[in-house]
Amino acid sequence: MTRWRKGYDEVRLQLKNALRARRGVAANTGAPQRSPHLVLVFFRSIQHARRGWKGAIFAVLFVAICIDFSQAQNIIDCSSTFLAANPAKLTETDFSEFIVLRMALQPATNSLVARRIGAKLEGHVAQFLDGWPWMPFDHTLGLSGYEVYFNHPDEMFYSLAVALPFLSTPLAEKTKSFLAGQLDQMPPYGLAGFDNRAGHPRESYDVPPGLRVAGAGKAACAFGVYAFWTYCQYAGNTAAARSNWPAVKDRMKPLLQADYHFDVAKTDYSHDEAEKLNGDLAGLIGLARLARMNGDAETEKAAVAHGTQLLELRINLERVNPHIVEKTSFASKSLHNFKLARYCQLVPEVGEALRKLSAGCAAGRLQAARQERNGWYLAYGDRLIGGENYTNPLHFPASLFSGAVLIEQAPAEQLSTWIDVPWCRGDYYFIEKCAYTLWTLSGREWSPGARASRPL
Repeated sequence: MTRWRKGYDEVRLQLKNALRARRGVAANTGAPQRSPHLVLVFFRSIQHARRGWKGAIFAVLFVAICIDFSQAQNIIDCSSTFLAANPAKLTETDFSEFIVLRMALQPATNSLVARRIGAKLEGHVAQFLDGWPWMPFDHTLGLSGYEVYFNHPDEMFYSLAVALPFLSTPLAEKTKSFLAGQLDQMPPYGLAGFDNRAGHPRESYDVPPGLRVAGAGKAACAFGVYAFWTYCQYAGNTAAARSNWPAVKDRMKPLLQADYHFDVAKTDYSHDEAEKLNGDLAGLIGLARLARMNGDAETEKAAVAHGTQLLELRINLERVNPHIVEKTSFASKSLHNFKLARYCQLVPEVGEALRKLSAGCAAGRLQAARQERNGWYLAYGDRLIGGENYTNPLHFPASLFSGAVLIEQAPAEQLSTWIDVPWCRGDYYFIEKCAYTLWTLSGREWSPGARASRPL
């Protein structure tokens, strides 16, 4: 029995070391984590039993050991970049700098690239308005089940608002009128979202009605307040900022009154906590600006105080924590479901703060993540994150694209090559990609102008 136990332990140790060695390679390449050298370990296990039934017993033991160590098999959840910096301490002055900044959106140059992207944007927005109302988008992943996108008005208001300066005058006016009507029915800062089964199908394929998720969307963070400010700003609707101000303040009371809990060093979040941090931070930026528009100094002061806390958390998450790929519960099943949560719901001001204050960590990680995953920008592209699914989730290329624009500051010519076809009709991420690229083509200007941040 001692001999058998010794043989079992040796085979188990060989397999464990092989798996550890291979996972080290995977961590440096971003390649799928697969159990390596199993055939070699299998034959070594047979050698411990000289012949006959003993070899069969060792084969059974081998299979049992494989099951023991294969839990992380075939999962892409690593990046090769482990940049880090010491945590930083921010002041209200640091946060206030990013309140005064906003994208100076203006028509891009009359270059061939700008005209091509502008035509794509124009056509997509026109199709969206003509086909309204649209059903939320149903996307099948594979083992992770399926996801539902675009079931809350916050993304709709934000994407259409940033597109306004780049649309033709007739379409821009039509879009403003549409958003004004939607504001009365379902404001972007509210909790309630769209019915998942109501409207015209967005998909280019048939989804059986019984397979669609029941219920309606619901806001997961305060991003809708920022989306509302964006609409008021770029649509020039200051009257809406005043008339909706009491409702906006009520919406933000829970966030202003509660202690915010987020651990920047934690590596096992699984419910999109970092994405919520981005959205809540964006909401506080929007709240501070709306408070200033309404002359509400008390609310602006509270928004600045809480915004400083959340911005410090977000900056330090980037500085101290290199684990950018996290498990998510966004799909219908949790198996093999991963996300770049910290780059979702990323608004321009937070992206600019990360570019300036993360000591290069954010830009370095994003660049590495892109370079390790060729074709990351393709609609319905092969799975490059998570586990054994058919395609990438929509949030994956959207988050990398936003990071490339806002944090890496990739050249406009390069950004234009990453605008693939839309995933569906009314693809808000596609609209944002076009608008961001046109902003970059026009010089990536800020208003009233970016100021240098203090070094951290």
